[in-house]
Amino acid sequence: MRRSVLKSLIKERRQEGQVIVFTNGCFDILHVGHLHYLQEAKTLGDCLVVGVNSDDSVRRLKGTDRPFVPELERAEMLAGFECVDYVTIFNEPTAINLIAELEPDIYVKGGDYTDLHQIPEAQTVSEYGGKIVIVPEIKGKSTSRLVSQVRDFSRPVDRKIAAETKVVGIIPARLAATRLPNKPLLDIAGKPMIQWVYERANRSHFLGQLIVATPDEEIRQCVESFGGQAIMTSSEHRSGTDRLAEAARYLDADIVVNIQGDEPMLEAEAIDILVQAMLNSPDIPMSSLMCPLRSKQEEDDPSVVKVVTDCQGFALYFSRARIPYPRCAEAVQVWKHIGIYAYRRNFLIKFAALEPTPLEKAESLEQLRALENGYRIKMVETCFSPTSVDTPEDLDRVRQLLGR
Repeated sequence: MRRSVLKSLIKERRQEGQVIVFTNGCFDILHVGHLHYLQEAKTLGDCLVVGVNSDDSVRRLKGTDRPFVPELERAEMLAGFECVDYVTIFNEPTAINLIAELEPDIYVKGGDYTDLHQIPEAQTVSEYGGKIVIVPEIKGKSTSRLVSQVRDFSRPVDRKIAAETKVVGIIPARLAATRLPNKPLLDIAGKPMIQWVYERANRSHFLGQLIVATPDEEIRQCVESFGGQAIMTSSEHRSGTDRLAEAARYLDADIVVNIQGDEPMLEAEAIDILVQAMLNSPDIPMSSLMCPLRSKQEEDDPSVVKVVTDCQGFALYFSRARIPYPRCAEAVQVWKHIGIYAYRRNFLIKFAALEPTPLEKAESLEQLRALENGYRIKMVETCFSPTSVDTPEDLDRVRQLLGR
């Protein structure tokens, strides 16, 4: 809507005694957090006006690779929200001139601002007697994080790099499980568990080879019976990573993906986004997955590993405890770590040779060894939340799900 028309409509509404609320932004990657924000803004008055930065304005503010959505499409989507009354586009870096023309009663900004001095338009609003309201950020709905993810995963993988990079998936598997003996061979809807994992992992677009690494002849025979590939490894390994590293020594590979053998409901897409992160950033030594925690029960369950990251998505710490501490529970999303990893082959072999570290021993979390030795782990967000089979109850639940 043109400013002259909008100005006339707002004048009419104000004459009717309505309170005019105004907010502005790029809105070039819309998410549910924006909807909640705009709904909250609308509750402050009678008429909500949204100013949208033009494409040129977004590029000047955010860089030449943005906006992700053209200005007219952004304006149309925002206008479709029931809480939004009017949308207009402005070409300046800030909405100061637009605000000076419209003189809204209330100017609203999001929770990424904590002080009025941070808001460029604050002086203009105060000069004509308007009010400024800062609406708290919606938990787990950071636009900056979403933009970072879009940049990582909407950026197409260089086909030449992908074609020349040898990616191998390895499923460590052994019979000697404490809580559920012979776990890889247990029947689930007519197939052994290891077959479910193998067939699902084999749907990945990036895996050039898929192997089961095992110390047990029974597992090798089982895998080969359904057409899979298996190699024998030592029975002395203290962890699946050590087994993985032994297998990797004999493979021609650039990237090795560690796939858990007790996740028969694995989604191949989870492997693909993990490998894509490695292909897009050749300097990353390893990567892993995380998803939002689904319940309070998971927050307090020590078998559910939690992770916190920096602003670029690199892991800061993993713990069986609830991290971060919920002093302000609404401040950040709590993330669940998913134990699928991708490694550069040479780093994997080096990593497995490192001695266990103090934090690793304290938490019984092998990935802490990498952090304690100064290596970075890129965490990739996914909607996939695994259904691991560790107990007879887990097995019954998965049998029901896959039996359908």
